[in-house]
Amino acid sequence: MSIERQTLSVKEQAFIVDAYWLTPIPDFEHPVKHPVMIICPGGGFTYHSGRETTPVALRFLAEGFHVIVLPYQLISSTETVYPLALHQLAKTIEWVTDQAGEYDIDLDRIVLTGFSAGGHVVATYNGIATDPIHRADYGLDDYRGHHAAIVLNYPVIDFDAGFPIDDATKQQITVDQTLWHAQKNITAAAKPAFIWQTATDALVPATNSLLYTLALQQHKIPVEYHLFGAGVHGLSLANHVTQTPGKPEYTNTVAAQWVPLVLDWFKLMAIL
Repeated sequence: MSIERQTLSVKEQAFIVDAYWLTPIPDFEHPVKHPVMIICPGGGFTYHSGRETTPVALRFLAEGFHVIVLPYQLISSTETVYPLALHQLAKTIEWVTDQAGEYDIDLDRIVLTGFSAGGHVVATYNGIATDPIHRADYGLDDYRGHHAAIVLNYPVIDFDAGFPIDDATKQQITVDQTLWHAQKNITAAAKPAFIWQTATDALVPATNSLLYTLALQQHKIPVEYHLFGAGVHGLSLANHVTQTPGKPEYTNTVAAQWVPLVLDWFKLMAIL
C-alpha cells in the first residue's frame, strides 16, 4: 500500500484528497485492476469526522479497493457547501480517472460512499451528475469520469426530515432549494445504492434513508436497504476500532454487519 496526498482545484479553490493505493502483488503473472471507493465523511457540514476516514479506508482497502478520502467543502463564513462540493466530487472522479494506468484502476467500478452529511453530498451527486439536464445546469459537464454505485451510511437526505433543524443552517449549506431534497433529484439514470441506518438514530431520522430508498424503487434502480433496530448516529464501522473512547454505544455488533452485507452487495453488483 502507498498513501498519497494530492492537491486538486476547482473554481480556483484548492482542496486536498488522501489516496490509499493498493500495491500490486508481485506473485501475480498479470496485473489486477481494482475498484475505487471515494469516501465523503460526515460531520454535520461543519467538520470531517476522522472516525469515517482512515479506519473505513483501511477496512475496504483490505477488501481490494483503492480508496480516496475527500474532505469536501464545509460551511464557512465565505462559502456555502454547494455547489462547490459537487464540483469537488466530480473533480476527484476525474483525477481518479487520470490515474487509471498508473494504479490499475477499473474505471467502471468507482463507488461513492457517504456518511451522514457526506451521505447528502453523495446522494445529491447521484441524482444531479447522472441527469443530463442537471449535470449541465450545475457545470458538471466540465469533468470526465463516472461512478458505478453509491453507499449511504445513515445519510442526511432531505433538509425537511429532521436535519438540519433550522432554516439558517440550511441556507448556510446552500440557498439552492433544489439541493435540499436529494431524493427528488433521482431519475432513471441514477446509479444503484446500498443504504443503512438505525431506527433509533436521534440526529438524522431514518425517514431520510427511507425517502431515498423509495425514490430509487420508483425509478426501478437497484437498491439494498437495511434498517437496524437500534443504534446511535455516527456508528462508522460500529466496532472497537471506531468506538469513541468512553462511549460503548458506538460499538454495535448488529449494525457492524453492514460491512459484510455491503461486500455481498458489491458481489451482486459485479463490483467485487
